[in-house]
Amino acid sequence: MIKAIYDHLKAKNLNPYFIGQHKGECTERYCVIKENLQVPYFYSNKLGYRLIDIIVFVPLNSYIAVEPYVNEIKAAMKELKFLRKTGNETPVITDDDKKAYTTSIEYQIIKKLEG
Repeated sequence: MIKAIYDHLKAKNLNPYFIGQHKGECTERYCVIKENLQVPYFYSNKLGYRLIDIIVFVPLNSYIAVEPYVNEIKAAMKELKFLRKTGNETPVITDDDKKAYTTSIEYQIIKKLEG
C-alpha cells in the first residue's frame, strides 16, 4: 500500500520520498511518506489499521506555499480509496536542519492483520 501511495503522489508531481531518502537542505517542496503504528480493532486480532504520516517540507523562503502544497497532497490522497483521513494534522513549524517549514497529515489504511 505504501508503494501505491508513493506512485500516486509521484504521478501527481508532488515530489514524494520514503523516510530517510531525502538528503540535505530543502531547496524545493517535497513530502515524506512514513508508516506509523498498526492498531487492531477492539475485540479483534484479525482487523485493524495502519497509520500513515505524510510529512510536508517547503523551503523557508516560501511560507505562503505551504497551504497550497498541503491542499494538493490532500486532494491527491483523497483519490486513494483505501485511505481514510484521521483529521490529525500538526501545526506548521520550522525545521532548522532542513531549512524548511514542515507539517504533517495523518491517514489510516484499514487492513486485515497478518501474523
